[in-house]
Amino acid sequence: MENFQILITTCSSDVSSCCSDYGIAMFLYIMKQALLLIQIAVPTILVVMAIVQLIKMMISPDDKKSVKSLYNKFIAAVFVFFTPLMVNVVLSILPDGFEVAACWESAEAIAEAMKNEPRHTVSHTSTKKQTVNLENYRIVTEVDNEETESTKGNAKNNKSKSNKKVDTSKTAGQKIVDYAQNFVGNKYVSGGDSLTDGCDCSHFVYLVLKDVGAYKGAYTTSNNWAKLGKEVKGVAKAQAGDVFVYNGHVGIYDGKGHLIEARSPKLGITNNGGVNKPDKKLIAIRRFV
Repeated sequence: MENFQILITTCSSDVSSCCSDYGIAMFLYIMKQALLLIQIAVPTILVVMAIVQLIKMMISPDDKKSVKSLYNKFIAAVFVFFTPLMVNVVLSILPDGFEVAACWESAEAIAEAMKNEPRHTVSHTSTKKQTVNLENYRIVTEVDNEETESTKGNAKNNKSKSNKKVDTSKTAGQKIVDYAQNFVGNKYVSGGDSLTDGCDCSHFVYLVLKDVGAYKGAYTTSNNWAKLGKEVKGVAKAQAGDVFVYNGHVGIYDGKGHLIEARSPKLGITNNGGVNKPDKKLIAIRRFV
């Protein structure tokens, strides 16, 4: 039932950001187009029939049945013409928190975005997996302590020890990107927690950052990533490896205008989606290195 929820959700002032499911939006878009077709076609047919009926009445003015039939056609034409308008009014007065109302408002924008979406070869049946040498991508590494004059002769201090060395340069963010790229083409699995066997958007970001050592905390859902890391003020200041947090979605910025993200069951994990998403509001950009 998660994919077709008709429940009250937490929404921003931009109602289009509340539509978290492409399936609902596309269904409502088709419904809108069908109502528009009915609004034009049916009244036109009824008007033509009414004209024919009127001609018959002129030929046989005493035919009372023709008068009633003409009246019924007129009422039907008016009702059908105004039905889509009534549907729009009903949905527009619903609170923004109702996802169906939000999806109805943003259905056309989402459909347009889907039409312009590049064709992908990745699908939910993809069998790609990737074995990766994680040591090539670690941002936090263990290094041996160097023996100094102050520690010479101190057996306790001379025991094998190590310190953590943290890479905070721009190359650290690129390591995150390079590691994430290894899993492009793998499956999207709702609730999945495996970079190779399938995961969802929040697990994808969590696993990538955890593996390279950029994030040590517990797993969290998509919107909560907006509370972690350091704030990046605006897309223009974003760097490779930054985490883009949307309403109901999260991905890793590649530094070149695209996200590496567990995108959908149909597309899997991709690296060519833009950062501007007409169906989702950008909540925050966070940096972990």
